[in-house]
Amino acid sequence: MSLAAAAEHHEGFAFELKKAAERAAVTQVFGWDEALQYQLHLAEWQECQPLLILMDGIPIGSVLLETIAPECHPTAEQDSANVPQSDFSRFFLLPQWQGRGIGSAVLGAVIAWSDKAQRPCRLTYLQGNPVSGLYRRFGFEKLTEDAQFVTMVYHPHGKITL
Repeated sequence: MSLAAAAEHHEGFAFELKKAAERAAVTQVFGWDEALQYQLHLAEWQECQPLLILMDGIPIGSVLLETIAPECHPTAEQDSANVPQSDFSRFFLLPQWQGRGIGSAVLGAVIAWSDKAQRPCRLTYLQGNPVSGLYRRFGFEKLTEDAQFVTMVYHPHGKITL
C-alpha cells in the first residue's frame, strides 16, 4: 500500500469512489441526488484534492488530512493551548478493499502522526456509516452528534484533552 497525490485526471475516480463507499449512508440520511452529490464533490475537489490510497499502483481509496488553524475553529472544543488541529476526511475505500486492514493501516499512521505532532485530530461522518467502530478502536471519542452527522476527536497521548 502507498499514498500518492491525486491529479486532475483522478477526479472521476474520486467521485465513483465516494458513491461506492458512501452512497448508502448519504441515501439513508439525505436521499441520493446524483447532480447535487456531484456538485458537492466537485466543490470539495476544487478546494483540496485528497491523497489516493494505492495498492500495487492502482487507486483503491482516498484520504485527506488538513491542518486547521486555531482561529478557524474558535469553539469550546478547542484546547486551552490554542494549538492547530488536524481534520481527517474523504477517507474512502472501494468496497472490495474494505475489511482487509487497509483502513486500519491508514488510521494507524494518522494516529502516530497526531501523537508525534501533539495535535488533536477531528473527523465527521454520516449517521449510519459503519466506520464508527474503527474510529473508536483507534481512540477517537464522540464530540457531537445530531440526526445527520457524528463528529469525533482523537487526543494525542500525553496531552491535555480538549
